[in-house]
Amino acid sequence: MQGSNTEHSMIRLTTKWRHTVTAMIHLAHMHQDQKTESLSEIARIQGVSLSYLEQLFARLRANKLVVGTRGPGGGYRLAAPPEEISLARILDALEGREREERLATLSTSRNQAHKQWNAFSRDLYRYLENTTLDQFISCNQEQPETTDKKTSRQDAFIQAQFATE
Repeated sequence: MQGSNTEHSMIRLTTKWRHTVTAMIHLAHMHQDQKTESLSEIARIQGVSLSYLEQLFARLRANKLVVGTRGPGGGYRLAAPPEEISLARILDALEGREREERLATLSTSRNQAHKQWNAFSRDLYRYLENTTLDQFISCNQEQPETTDKKTSRQDAFIQAQFATE
C-alpha cells in the first residue's frame, strides 16, 4: 500500500518535525526582541547538521513561517508572532501539504480500520491546528512537582482542546 492516498494522509510526527518545532521554539523565544539566530547556532544547540537544518528552513521560508536576513548579525526569525503559528502549519510546510488536501484525504476510507485511523489522524490534525507555538511553549514549561496527583498543565491543555469540540 506504499504511496496510497490513505497512507499519505496519515499524520506522521517524525524526528524531522520534532527538530523543526524545536528550532521554531528557539526562534519564538527571541521573537519579542526581533532578534535573529544563525542556523549554525541552532544546529549546534540541537546537535544536528547544518545542511539538515538548511533543508528544513528552506521549506519554512517558502511557506512564510520564517524570515532570513543576510550579512553580519543575520540569521532567521519567525515571520509572525508565535501565537499566530499553529503546529499544523509547521507540519504542512514540512510535508508540502495544504490543509484542505489533508482533510479531504482523511475523509476517504476503504474499511473500518482505515476509517478509525483517519478519524484519529483528523482529530490529531485539528489538535495541532488549534495549538499555537506560543501555547505549546507555555504548556511545556517546567512545573514544580506537587505532592498530590494533580493533572499537569499539559494534560489539562489537551483535555480542554478535546472538550471544546
